[in-house]
Amino acid sequence: MRKVAISMAVAALMLMSGCNEKKSEKSPEASTQTQKSIERSAPTVAPSSVATETKEEKTAVVEVQEKVAKTVKAVEKKSEEIAQNIKKQTRKAKEALSSAAKKSKEAAPAVDAASLYVKCAGCHGSKGEKHALGQSNVIAGQPKADLVKKLEGYKNGTYGGPMKGLMKGQVKSLSKEQIDALAAYISAL
Repeated sequence: MRKVAISMAVAALMLMSGCNEKKSEKSPEASTQTQKSIERSAPTVAPSSVATETKEEKTAVVEVQEKVAKTVKAVEKKSEEIAQNIKKQTRKAKEALSSAAKKSKEAAPAVDAASLYVKCAGCHGSKGEKHALGQSNVIAGQPKADLVKKLEGYKNGTYGGPMKGLMKGQVKSLSKEQIDALAAYISAL
């Protein structure tokens, strides 16, 4: 309210004084007239109205602060809900991945031991009945556990006599699952 009154007074002062006149050209009468017109146009402000405006402003500020505090609390609550939801979704995603991995392992095609044995048949015979290159024992019918141990020994170089080098090359690319399947197949010959 005071700002409006002051700006009106300044505007009136500028209009009455004239923009292009020099100060020395102004008469004392014009200056007095300007002062009187400013006093007439400027509203008087009672001290009680200033105090009322200040109280109203303080009340408005307090209301805004309360609204901001409520908004902050609401945002914090929503953030917590979102964080909990993310944790829950992450846990579900991990469980789904774990389940999918388990199903994938279960659904993996079985090792075709007969096709793996084709490589062995050249030296050991189609039924594992030959002494390979006249150097080894017949492998048909040997216990699966013994065959697994021997094949793994050939693979890591801890088993075998004169045929060790040849057999290491034959089994080096086999996985544990393939060795297990091959040993089961040979023991059943």
